Amino acid sequence: MEVQVSGMAASKDDIDWEPSFMRLSPSKINTYMKCPREFYYKYIAKIPEKKTIHLFRGTLVHQVLEDLFKKQFKSLTAWEKGAPRTWIQDQFEKGWEEKIAKHKWLWEVHTKAEMDAMYLETEDILQNFVGTVNKKLTEMVKWKIYKNKYQAWNSVAPKYAEKWVKSKDYAVIGIVDAVCNDFDGGTTLLDYKTSKRYGAYLPEDYYRQLIIYAFLYTLEMGEMPKFVGVNYLRFDDTFFVKVTQSVLDEARDLIKMVHDCLKEREEYEDRYEQVPQNLCKWCSFNKQHNGGPCDVVIPKWEPKYKKKKESYKDIDSKLKGQIELEVQKQFPEFD
Repeated sequence: MEVQVSGMAASKDDIDWEPSFMRLSPSKINTYMKCPREFYYKYIAKIPEKKTIHLFRGTLVHQVLEDLFKKQFKSLTAWEKGAPRTWIQDQFEKGWEEKIAKHKWLWEVHTKAEMDAMYLETEDILQNFVGTVNKKLTEMVKWKIYKNKYQAWNSVAPKYAEKWVKSKDYAVIGIVDAVCNDFDGGTTLLDYKTSKRYGAYLPEDYYRQLIIYAFLYTLEMGEMPKFVGVNYLRFDDTFFVKVTQSVLDEARDLIKMVHDCLKEREEYEDRYEQVPQNLCKWCSFNKQHNGGPCDVVIPKWEPKYKKKKESYKDIDSKLKGQIELEVQKQFPEFD
């Protein structure tokens, strides 16, 4: 038996199923998948964490980019007449003073060099974003992708800047940074990342976050996005996941699995297992490094692959004979 739920097919098991005692989010789910014990300390025991400038910087960048299209530059005319570079610089400087510089204790957590470097990095990220938009508007017309900048603007400017998506039935909520439409009316969801973490691949936790966004957006809006992607603001690069029904099913099963685990473990600390890993060094709850309650033993790092030094003895005997024969042909005088 299948039942339609906000445009998506749900099995009878979903109708009978109930979520846990906690409302989830992609970040909570990723924390649980990384280490259930960290999840317990962070979201159940709610032990205060050591806050760093990275948290505040991420919040500032997302707020400025949300206001960029949502409040200040809703149209191409406003963009061309409103000096976006000047505006975003002003918002950055004000935001830095209000959201970061006022926290004097940050200067005890970070050195002056680290604070200064973060200031310059954040300024560059925001200015580069404006530069990227200008570049796209110009080149899309230049290379005849669109007839004019107005058409290009409708492609570049997001339909929504920071859209909340949620499901009461699955007790999960998320915030999509940007919802964009293409010229065919297809929808793409984007998540902005300010992290230095980058590679020619999509990290597993980012992938989980993206497919959950796609699932929630489909539930709430009644339409399946074509793609969902991570935009690395620092590098001006984006990685996409094509959204299919199997991707949505994977996200739904992941959400249900974490809820089921929480129902089983309830609020008992010892039921949330530790997962020793190198990342424990930076965990706020690590006892050895940060004075937290977790006494996990961090495994000694070892390379995944140990390169074995190849010797002449390791060469296949048949191949060895061929090599010797070739040597004799090339250098008969050494026989």
